[in-house]
Amino acid sequence: MPTTSLDHDFPTETTLIPYGIFIPEYNELFLFFVSSKLTADCIVDLLESWWQTVKHRFAHIQKLVINQDNLPENHSRRTQFLKRIVDFSTSSQLTLQLAYYPPYHK
Repeated sequence: MPTTSLDHDFPTETTLIPYGIFIPEYNELFLFFVSSKLTADCIVDLLESWWQTVKHRFAHIQKLVINQDNLPENHSRRTQFLKRIVDFSTSSQLTLQLAYYPPYHK
């Protein structure tokens, strides 16, 4: 009598969304996984959390250039994202430069 079994494809219980911060000069990648949607608030929360953990290593840094994709939650016309990123810049006393790839076209 043949043995029956389930395959390794178990039903998903949750979906994780990745977000990464890469520092090319140090060849370092920081990966975060969130179970909620990747919103403007979520992105800035992750940036703030990341900065709190690494700022002691980068005390000499006064400016961060943030290269990011141009998705709806963080594009240059997203007021919630811009408000939060300005608040982060103020609280961290960093100058932030945002670069979008590819540029936003409507």
